[in-house]
Order: sequence, then structure tokens, then C-alpha cells
Amino acid sequence: MRKISMFFSRMGMQYKFFIIMACAIIALMSIVGYLSVRREKDILYTEAENRGRLLGETLAIPIINDLIYEKLGLVEEGGLLDDYIAQMFRRKDLSLLYIEVLNENGKVISSNDISRYGKVYSDLLTRKALSSEGTVIQHFHAHGHDALDFGVPLSIGRKRWGTLKFSVSLENEEHEILATLKKIVELTAVFLFVGFIIIVLLSRRFIRPITHLANTMEKMRGDYLDLKVQVKGHDELAILGERFNSMIARIKQANEELKEAHEKMVRSEKLASVGILASGVAHEINNPLGGIFNCLQMLRQNCENPGPRDKYFDLINEGLGRIENTVSRLLWMSRKGEHKPVDINIRSAVDSAYSFLEYKIRKGGIVFMNEVPLDLRFTVDVHDFQQLLLNLFINSIHAMKGGGTLSVKGCWEDSQVNIEVIDSGCGIMAEDIGRIFDPFFTTKPVGEGTGLGLWLTYEIIRNYNGDISVESEVGKGSRFILKFPVERLAKK
Repeated sequence: MRKISMFFSRMGMQYKFFIIMACAIIALMSIVGYLSVRREKDILYTEAENRGRLLGETLAIPIINDLIYEKLGLVEEGGLLDDYIAQMFRRKDLSLLYIEVLNENGKVISSNDISRYGKVYSDLLTRKALSSEGTVIQHFHAHGHDALDFGVPLSIGRKRWGTLKFSVSLENEEHEILATLKKIVELTAVFLFVGFIIIVLLSRRFIRPITHLANTMEKMRGDYLDLKVQVKGHDELAILGERFNSMIARIKQANEELKEAHEKMVRSEKLASVGILASGVAHEINNPLGGIFNCLQMLRQNCENPGPRDKYFDLINEGLGRIENTVSRLLWMSRKGEHKPVDINIRSAVDSAYSFLEYKIRKGGIVFMNEVPLDLRFTVDVHDFQQLLLNLFINSIHAMKGGGTLSVKGCWEDSQVNIEVIDSGCGIMAEDIGRIFDPFFTTKPVGEGTGLGLWLTYEIIRNYNGDISVESEVGKGSRFILKFPVERLAKK
């Protein structure tokens, strides 16, 4: 029953309407057919009883006369009565199964079957007929058809001459009932066919627009919101289509606004990350700048000697190269690039992210350890991966004000790649663990954090169908666990 219910629930509306309508028509026609057949049967059987009663009363008159004539000796005994009985039995229009005349004791004195002569009946019908003043009728089944037994008293006044007993077949009535039933079945089939045509026409007018609307809704997933439903007419379905198109337009506008807001938040977090990197960048630039100034001063003092001059020029060129490299990395970090996943070596990507924060990490007394295997690779957009690593590193640096250890580990596990960022910082309170990936949530003092770093990390990881979880204990540190599915991996 449950499977039938599930199968019915998965059907389209057109099939449901047709099945419901078909069941309703069949049920209705079954009730109508049953009542019609029952009524037809009652009418036909009542008519058959009336005809049989009339036939018995009609036959009783000449039979009584024959019995009187035989009693008076006016005719040969049995001759005239037997001829009359045989003549009546041969009539096809009467549908007689048998016809017999019984005396006062129930003994057969005349019959269409000569073998029954002298037989004495003791059945219920005969006993009732022998004692009744009127016609007795009984239903029975014979030769595969219903039949009626009649017992007609043969009497004049109080004088009883015997009983006429005969049976009428109801085969013709059964054929008429079957013909009526056949007509009802044919009518049911016609109703079903007409109902099917009506359902098809109604589906084109009502169900098909709804189906088209559902298919359009199915196509409009994600950012694909350029389709519209064709609106025809001014009925409720047309109003539904107009409201749907209006809703899609509002969703499209809201998506664009949301995407723009999201991009602003991402750019804001990137700029915040760049701001945090500023001290390290300043160190990276100041050192070669100091060397360049020294070289320029030495050139002023000793510009005639070609040996030292070439050496100073090489040092100046090297310093400018370091400055250019630092500025290029900073610009690369903050730029808005296209989303292009490529196969990267995770260990090298970790080292690259560390290089942005190397000065800040060393200045904070933090020991950094890259323990990712050399052969662990991953298909990801480089900027996305650098961004999420920098966010996690910065979060760990803020958690280790008095120094500590920051390590990164990686491995393959159950057809996925796992990356762990572990720090020995202050940890996260239990009540805050469930909120750290919410946008704008931060435990840092005002002005020291945007509350978007871990949220952006979460968004990037979810964009790659990955997952991030955290294990932390106050005073002992935190472990961030990143898991990416195998379909995003490129193992070599």
C-alpha cells in the first residue's frame, strides 16, 4: 500500500486526474449498473411471475373441463388431457421446462414426460400447492439458468380436481439483463474515453502552463535567472505567471546586490589582510632601500673607481629587484582576479603564504613549521587558497601574543585531502566555537579585526564542496581541519 501511495505521489497531475476520474466513473457506473440491473431483474422476474400466473390460470380452465369430461365418461380417460398438455409444452413462446397435472394426492396423472406418470410428489411446492387456494410460486435453478415453479389449484368452488404444476425458464430474462449490463459497460467505456479527451483538453489549458512554470523554475537555478514564463490571457494562471516573472526579476536584482555586497566584503577583508601585512612589507622594502642609499652615498664618495662602482650598481639593482618582487606580491595578493582552479603543490603554496607573514611571525616569536608532504597536490584557484591560508595564519598570530608554534600538516584520508592549521595560542571558548564562522563575529577589540576572515575562509572552502571544522581548548591552542572531496583533487 505504501509503494502504491509513493508511486501515485510521483505521477503528474494529468495522470492523477485521469486515474481519479476513471475511478470515479467506474465507481459511479458500477453503482448505477448494479441498481439498474437489480431493477431490471426485479421488473423482468415480476413480469415473468405475472405471465406464469396468468398462464396457469388460463390453462387451468380447459384442464378442469377435461377432468370433468373424463369423470363423466364423455371422453376417453387421459387422452384429451395428454394431448392438451403435449400441445402446450411444444409451444416455444411459453418457455416451459415441464408441465404436469396432479390429482388430489399429488400423483401425476398427466405430464409432458411419460416417465413421470404415477409419480407422487412430496416437495414443499407440491404440498403448498395441494393445500393452497391460490397460485404458489417458487424460484429455483435449472440447466444453468433461473426458473420459476408454479402450482395452480384446479378447483371449482369447493370442489378440488387436482393441481397444475409447471415450470417457466427465465433464460430470456437473463439474456435481457446481460444485454443491459453490456450496455452499461459500453457506456462506461464511452464515458472513460470522453473523460480522457476532456482531461487532455483541460491539461492543455490548465495543467500544461503549471508544468511549464515548474520546468522554468527548475531551470532557474543559481545565477541562471534570464528565463521568463510566457503569459497568455487574464485568468488566474496568467496572474500566476506574471507574479512569477516579477518574483524572478526581484530575485535577480537581489542576487546582483548580494553578489556586489559579497564582493565588497571580500575586497574589504583582502585590504584588511594587506594592512596586516604592511609591517612585514615595510621591513621587506626598508632593508633594500637602506642598502641602496648606502650604495649611492659610497658612489658619491668614490665614483671614479670602476671596480667599486660596478659593485655598488649591482647591489642597487639587487635591492630594486627585491623591492619590485615585494610590491608585485603585494599587488598580486590584493588584486581581483578571475576564478581559475589549477593544480598546485600544497607545500609550496603554504611556503608562499608564509612568506607574506614571515616578518610578523618572526617578530611575534612564533615558530612556523610546514609539515605538508612534498607530493600532496590540490586543484584550486591560487588566490582562493592563499587567501584562506593567510586568514587562518593571521587568526593564529592574533591568538599567540606571547609567541608559540604555528604548524601546517596535510595528508590523504578516505579519498579526500586533509589540511590542518595548528597553533598553540589562547584557544577559543566553547560557547564561541559555533559562531566563529559567522560574518562580523570577532572576539578582538574594536579596530583590530573585521570579523570576516574566518567567514571568508568558510565561504571559499564551501565553494569547493569542502568542509572546515575546529578543535580548540582555552589556553592550549586551536586546530583548524580543512577537508576537500576527491573530485577536486589531482593526485600525482
